[in-house]
Amino acid sequence: MSIQERKAREFNRRESEILNAALALFGRADWELVTVEEISRKAEVGKGTIYKHFESKDEIYARLALEFNRKLLAQIQQTNLLPVIARFREMTRVAWEAHLSSKELHRVVLYCGRAEFRRNLPARISEELKAVEAATNKAINSAIMQGVEEGLFPRKPLDMLMFGAQSAFWGAVQLIWSGYLNERDKARYCDEITNFILTGLIYQDRRL
Repeated sequence: MSIQERKAREFNRRESEILNAALALFGRADWELVTVEEISRKAEVGKGTIYKHFESKDEIYARLALEFNRKLLAQIQQTNLLPVIARFREMTRVAWEAHLSSKELHRVVLYCGRAEFRRNLPARISEELKAVEAATNKAINSAIMQGVEEGLFPRKPLDMLMFGAQSAFWGAVQLIWSGYLNERDKARYCDEITNFILTGLIYQDRRL
């Protein structure tokens, strides 16, 4: 291994340690008030080292959100060859797992989705976030449109078709993180909501 390769590996390792330290601190109730100095102490590096890796605390938030979204996209793309219903179930399953795996990550991802937050980001990372989000939406939308073409879902505007599904998913995630399920089996309840969402997609144009 060359000297340059060793330096690059060390740089990446330290960057991961900083992100992990920040995420651990974001578990606090006042997580938005965590300072770069606190992150540097947690990561056991100087503040100057933090700024060698990230321009600001906002960029730390954004990098955590970017890594989260990249992992989710990779999992969603692995469902591409499945039949529509199985594909939708699997995409929804990995989305449940991702958003329920870490309250800290979930709150950071939501925080980074705000327009006012995006306006203050460096253009480079803002574009990276947009690109991975667009790719994720494209993968999800392609499954829905395939379902429309196969006659499984009603033929109507995509945003209207997905509004109820998105509302049910995000509402359930918020309820779960609020403690609504207590000690009950989250996986079982998530399966029930997935069935609810699919039923709504399939039958939403039928009169009751």
